[in-house]
Amino acid sequence: MGDAGDGEAPFMGAIRVRTDVLSGVGGQTHLSSCNDDMALAIGIIGIACATGSTGRRVASLSATKLLLGLGWRHRARVVPDLLSRWMSDLRDKRLWVLIAIGLTIRVALAFAFRGTNHLFVEYLAASRVRSWDWHAVYEGFVPWTYPPLFLGWLAGASWLSDASGLSFHSLAKLGPTLADVGLALAVYVYVGWRGAQERTRLIGVALVILGPTFIATSGYHGQIDSVAILPAVLGLMIWERRSDKPTRALEAGLLIGLGGAVKTVPLLMVLPLLISAKSWREGAKLVAAAVVIPALVLGPLWASGIDLHQVTGYTGVPGWGGLSLALDPGLAWHNVTTGPALRSPSELTRHVHSAARWITLGTLVAYTAFVYRYRPALIDAAALLWLVTFAFSPNFFLTYLVWGLPFFIMAGYLAEVAILQAFLIVPAVAYYLSLWPARSTAVGIAYVPFMFVLWLALVAAAIYVAVEIAKRRVQDRPGSQPPLVDLAPSSG
Repeated sequence: MGDAGDGEAPFMGAIRVRTDVLSGVGGQTHLSSCNDDMALAIGIIGIACATGSTGRRVASLSATKLLLGLGWRHRARVVPDLLSRWMSDLRDKRLWVLIAIGLTIRVALAFAFRGTNHLFVEYLAASRVRSWDWHAVYEGFVPWTYPPLFLGWLAGASWLSDASGLSFHSLAKLGPTLADVGLALAVYVYVGWRGAQERTRLIGVALVILGPTFIATSGYHGQIDSVAILPAVLGLMIWERRSDKPTRALEAGLLIGLGGAVKTVPLLMVLPLLISAKSWREGAKLVAAAVVIPALVLGPLWASGIDLHQVTGYTGVPGWGGLSLALDPGLAWHNVTTGPALRSPSELTRHVHSAARWITLGTLVAYTAFVYRYRPALIDAAALLWLVTFAFSPNFFLTYLVWGLPFFIMAGYLAEVAILQAFLIVPAVAYYLSLWPARSTAVGIAYVPFMFVLWLALVAAAIYVAVEIAKRRVQDRPGSQPPLVDLAPSSG
């Protein structure tokens, strides 16, 4: 069942700082900038806030390795200067005002509303984990359909709820809320790395921390998509900023794997990074590192005889968006006006659903071949990955957009993301109203046509970006292309 009850279905089952380190060159010691290293080390540590004890151990090991690589054991005297420069880069009060507003909204929603049926799934999973009944977690009534890494947070929220009297659903939502803050800061950092002015950086932050899609997903729905995608965002940042470091494949791969141990979808981010690998050895290290953490958290469960097909084989619920809505809008109409269980999908929709994995595989193969041929900038390759994933997913749902929106913002499509999130307020409200007993035709009108337009827009956007990448390849010299959107202010 997974999240079929609330219409949500899992698809496929940093901070910028300026630091200096002392390094010896030609027998002399001098200062060299390594702002990205310190930033990403702190970002790795921050991920652990939303992934429980296992996440803390993995993040701490990765961050320790990164910090030791900076030579801190022998140069402890530069720590005060490092921290001073880090804080000075984040001293814009407007940044923290935006974050405070976004946090306030999410916390208010978390404590004021229970949210969707997904919170019931989380409650059952947390209770079963605390009882150490892993067979019930993945095989019982309403099983958990994701890898187990986030269950540590949920179990902690369950314990704290019992100890404090605070509602479980409110505490559970704080994990995704903190992850949204991490995404906002990551966007702020990355856009700054690309030379954007402070105003543009703050707009990027606002699109995340005040974005209706992010707020609804984390603060109301309680979904964990932001928790899963944050490590992948940081992995891309490490890969790009530490291109001269032999350890970037290990670091980026572990981060992507960390996200993949929350939900499997972030593992797709291996593809754009793999295409830009300097050698097959670096690519192999990236892939191996990305599968380590999911293997570590799922391996013991599999060895214990637990059936994990809900994690590895679940392909979503038809009718809520994507190809299934485009091919059978009547099913979507019944989902929001009558009830998801009161109408069977059409024969065509059933065929598409049964072939979902093959459709996804074919889409990813075509994407990989295209990116290999035209070599776009890494951030453009990431944006295109999520566009084609959304456009050709048989079973799409609104919360999935959280996977791609940070990359769209980082790629420079700020206005488009703002328009998209504003447009989606109507179908999002309609969906949540459809969960109430009193459904109506008005809810269907507010959901189905809007979601069909969204699907058309995603297909058009994927085609547009692909065409622009292909055109740029013809015009530019061999090698990786520059980003399609230049965020640095023009000199003219």
